[in-house]
Amino acid sequence: MNDGDRFLVVRQRFLPMLRAVAEELADRTVPGYPIVIDEPEQGIVGIALAPGFSLAVERQGDRLQLVRQVVQHRTLVHTAAGREWFGGQPHQVREDLDVDRTDVALRDELARLLAAWHKHPLIIRQSDS
Repeated sequence: MNDGDRFLVVRQRFLPMLRAVAEELADRTVPGYPIVIDEPEQGIVGIALAPGFSLAVERQGDRLQLVRQVVQHRTLVHTAAGREWFGGQPHQVREDLDVDRTDVALRDELARLLAAWHKHPLIIRQSDS
């Protein structure tokens, strides 16, 4: 299986999940969000829930990467004197994605993004249904 085919296989499995989340959150996000990103020609599929909160699968040459971006909290309960904490900044994690990763594992990645988004104090309506 070549790289383009591997990306299309993951895209075909991941895109319905992204669309379902976008539909569910359509009235609970800031105006203009969520955005489902579907650019197969450029090798990217993902979702942006708000500025700084996104999850995407990208084709990087001969491999696929899962890219998760969240905004860190401004404060952290576990900080102590002598440790700096730079909260309120975007934090991006990239990891290689195996095409054999199960649908459950892809949903888990989406759930991690949603959990980070829900616990960040943006607007009250995002978690109020």
